[in-house]
Amino acid sequence: MSHLSATSRRAMRTVEQRASIDWSRPVWSCSPEVSAKFNNFKSWVAMSESMFEKYQTPPAPVDFTAAKKNVRDKQLVEQLEAFYKSSSPPPEVSVMPEAEKAKSEENIAYLQELDAFHKEFIPVVEKEIEFLQNNRTTADTTLFDMQVAYPLIHEEVENELEAREWFKDTEYEKKGGGDHHHH
Repeated sequence: MSHLSATSRRAMRTVEQRASIDWSRPVWSCSPEVSAKFNNFKSWVAMSESMFEKYQTPPAPVDFTAAKKNVRDKQLVEQLEAFYKSSSPPPEVSVMPEAEKAKSEENIAYLQELDAFHKEFIPVVEKEIEFLQNNRTTADTTLFDMQVAYPLIHEEVENELEAREWFKDTEYEKKGGGDHHHH
């Protein structure tokens, strides 16, 4: 019996954890691969939840009195009743196949990792978008504005000027044109 209660406790924990999953987050449809894993997992959760509800309580006893009224063969009903009362089959314990369990755990881990990554990543991206919107280049943007907003680009440009790398980011340099002194 303790095995059953442990199973129930585990199932309840799963249900509680699942309650904390926000299924509507756009992150779950960011790529076909994520979307497929997510949808499989979501349908698996829904199925396991309905199974959990269905088997949470023991079945109601069989109503043999009603059966005796409705079935012509009274003897058959009596035999079945006797068999029902005398038999006590051991509870059947279903165990998820190891391969399926591993796959399911892998999917959960993948989605949790992705979720954690996005929770960390989204605020950073939002800040970056806000920065880019606030520092949008217009016809009035001065070189000084650009240097202040993008110090790394400014530093790179200064370094290229000092190193006399005039054609560093052009097609001319990539075609081997940098070697134009030797004909």
